[in-house]
Amino acid sequence: MLKIRSNFNGVQALNFIHGFRHLLLYSTSSSIPTQVNSGFTNYLVDFLGFSKQQALSTSSKLIQNRLGRGAKKVSEFYFIENANSVITFFKQIGLDQSHIRNAVVSEPQILLCNVDKILAPKTQVLRDLGFSGSDFAKLIKVNPSIYFMGLDSNIVPAIQALREIMGCEHLVIRILKKSNGLRLSCIPKVLVPNVALLRSYGISIESIRKCLLRDASPFLRNVDFFENAMIKVGEKLGISSVSPRFLSGIMLLTSVSEKTIELKREVFKSFGWTESDITTLSSSSPFLLALSEATIKKKLDFLMNELGYEPSYLSKRCNLLTCSLEKRILPRHKTLIVLKEKGFIKADYNFQTCISVTESQFLKKFVLPFKEVHGIYSQHAGISLEFLTLGSSKTNSNAS
Repeated sequence: MLKIRSNFNGVQALNFIHGFRHLLLYSTSSSIPTQVNSGFTNYLVDFLGFSKQQALSTSSKLIQNRLGRGAKKVSEFYFIENANSVITFFKQIGLDQSHIRNAVVSEPQILLCNVDKILAPKTQVLRDLGFSGSDFAKLIKVNPSIYFMGLDSNIVPAIQALREIMGCEHLVIRILKKSNGLRLSCIPKVLVPNVALLRSYGISIESIRKCLLRDASPFLRNVDFFENAMIKVGEKLGISSVSPRFLSGIMLLTSVSEKTIELKREVFKSFGWTESDITTLSSSSPFLLALSEATIKKKLDFLMNELGYEPSYLSKRCNLLTCSLEKRILPRHKTLIVLKEKGFIKADYNFQTCISVTESQFLKKFVLPFKEVHGIYSQHAGISLEFLTLGSSKTNSNAS
């Protein structure tokens, strides 16, 4: 079992406590002098590296929290003593000052938790699951509210359910570390039946796990809403239930409202796209309809008005719309134009193929062998000339 030892951080902390107790003795819920916060505010600044503003806000929230829970006198709660116990505990399980500060900023009342009754038992459950010190740091950074959830009512059932879905504890830990504000109570009640629905449609558990690891939030929607989204995938996006894109379509419709999707469709139509063109595109890459209207307009303006592509062409080549305009399409386009002008490549090169290749492949074939385009590519891609020169020297060394 994890052993917890509550202690204080030296003489300075004890001096804070002595002065802070004296101030609190005369504080009530009806009258809280501004000086009440001074001792604890200084403590947060000196021991957790808070800014003065953060410290004032946090100490105020803590006082209001305790008064809001029925305390008649703030003096009943010794903030600094408890904060020392909490900080000592977190340091013992591997968190550094920045991790603790992030957790406190997100959930200030964590400093008022009882270490032996709340923090230690819940930490032990997570440690038994396989959480390391660094795992705890990431978990508490994204979801410190886990310590305010019931152990037997929320945490344990949620972890058991996630184990069954993910198949191993390592993947459970990954989900818990990534999911900001994940409501554990929803996992047995909502996630489990939604996963069962997906399985009933023939979607593999491996595909479901991959989506959960990317973003669990779409799976945590109301079961009726989730099932309705599944039914509408074919109607709204033109994706059949046997398509590899069916799950992506569900994720889109559970993440983005139908009204918002319709606004994105209108953007495409304003560029001359037909319903058929849009359906062809959305059935192959549903999440293009999750892009902002501004992003869609910018990409369509460049691809259609600058490069002259037609909707019927783009709808079948979604990678031209999924790739970053600034980071991939523009740098490669500018580079290829110079290469064509200097006669290094044929005029009928396939731009779509050039966009599809990986960064290393593009550099090796179209950039590194030609010093004439090093500056162009470096400027538009945001890569230093030193980096390109180093890559070029390695290529020449390997060739020799």
